[in-house]
Amino acid sequence: MEEYLEKYHEVNKPARPVVESYHDELERLWGRKWGAQSEVGKLRSVLVHRPGLELHGDLIDDPVWYGILKKPDLQKAQEQHDAFVDILKKEGVEIHYLNAPSPAHGPYSKANPRIWATRDPGVVINGGAIISRMALPWRKKDEVFWARRVAELGCPILYTVNGKGTFEGGNVVWIDPKHVCIGESIRTNAEGIAQVSRIMREVGGVEEVITVPIPGYLENLEWPAGGWAHLDTIFGIADVDLALVYPPGLPYSFIEKLLSYKITLIEVPPEEAAKEACNIVALEPRKFIMNAECPVTRKKAEREGADVIEADLSEFVKSGGAPHCATGPLIRDPGPFL
Repeated sequence: MEEYLEKYHEVNKPARPVVESYHDELERLWGRKWGAQSEVGKLRSVLVHRPGLELHGDLIDDPVWYGILKKPDLQKAQEQHDAFVDILKKEGVEIHYLNAPSPAHGPYSKANPRIWATRDPGVVINGGAIISRMALPWRKKDEVFWARRVAELGCPILYTVNGKGTFEGGNVVWIDPKHVCIGESIRTNAEGIAQVSRIMREVGGVEEVITVPIPGYLENLEWPAGGWAHLDTIFGIADVDLALVYPPGLPYSFIEKLLSYKITLIEVPPEEAAKEACNIVALEPRKFIMNAECPVTRKKAEREGADVIEADLSEFVKSGGAPHCATGPLIRDPGPFL
């Protein structure tokens, strides 16, 4: 502190504006170097939500409307979540809980059975948080709980998606800190992507935003006819040069783009894509947590030198997610670059 007093305090002279880079004084003002602009840099701090009464079967009175074809077991889901968080803690990850009410819900529903997916209500880039604007009625207000909590933790909020834009964090997958992929889907529209891309470029220093169109549903939710809500369910980064993909959900032009970056692609079989094999969360380069029901994909990844940790998240797969969905990264190391 003394060095800054000496630098900026001129005795008996009016104070002058401090014109420094926002990023240079981020830690000085906001307490920490907030930012998780990578999928594989060392994971330091995450936001999670332990399932509450919103997952109780009696509140999910119309499973199809909620996008759930098989109701989760609340007690089992809580046990699985606790075990998953224990893995994160053992790996040195700082855990923060969302602290949303139980049952959590917004103005358009009695329950939100996917509020455990703390990936979706926002994304933390270098410098602070971008708050999502959830698309589906039963997920509305996720972003409010999320924004209040990250602000309480001291993370600056850079922007909130507004207007007619919709955006959910599960559609963001980083290749490296300068290159990011954003899925355009039933949950994230072109206006939302445009708003978020601008902040990523201006504040986060992103050089390339790759928009990835994703198939969605009309009335049939049966997998795979129902398509995919988020990019992270069909594309997961294990290292800057290693990724898991489910090609039927991705445009071939995107596959070609990844190959042009010399990224080795592990093709996930359909039966394991349905078990969220792509939905991994990396702890560091080539070390990641994946759902325990994906032995073929695990073996393929291990042959590429990956250290794979399994977590049983079968109750979460029922509502369309796994480790990546269940973590909202707040702080990561930058990780490797292309």
